[in-house]
Amino acid sequence: MRDRPARPSEEDHGFGDFAMFDHLSIGVRDLAEARRFYDALLAPLGHAASSATDAELAYGPGGMNGAFFLYPVEAGRVAGLGTHIAFAADGRDAVDAAYAAALTAGARSVRAAGAHPDIAPDYYGAVLFDPDGNKLEIVAGTMN
Repeated sequence: MRDRPARPSEEDHGFGDFAMFDHLSIGVRDLAEARRFYDALLAPLGHAASSATDAELAYGPGGMNGAFFLYPVEAGRVAGLGTHIAFAADGRDAVDAAYAAALTAGARSVRAAGAHPDIAPDYYGAVLFDPDGNKLEIVAGTMN
C-alpha cells in the first residue's frame, strides 16, 4: 500500500490529493455551445470558466486555475471515442443538480443520478454523454 502524497499547494489545478494530471482537454464542435453546456454542468460542482478565447475555454474550481479545457476541432475529429471523464461532486445534491443541468443543456443520459451499488456499495453518481459524444460521469462517494 502506497502512502498518500502530501496535500497539494494552492496552485493545484483541482485534481485533489492525488494530483496526477496538470490538466485535461477535450475537443468540441462549437466552443460557444459547449460553453453553455459546461457552464450548466460544472456550476453545481463548484467550477466555472477561468479563461476564454476563440481557441480554448478553461474551467477550474471557483473559476480559478484552469484544469479542464475545451477547444474547437473539426466535426470529424470530435466524438468521445472512448473518452470518459469523471467529475467529483461534494455530495448527492450536487450530483443531482449537475445531472439535471446537463440534461437540460443537451446531455444524453447513460445512467441516471442515484445510488448504484452494482458499481460500489457507497457509490452515488450519474453517467451521460455531452452534446459532442464525450462520456461524462458525476460522482459523490467512493468507488473503493
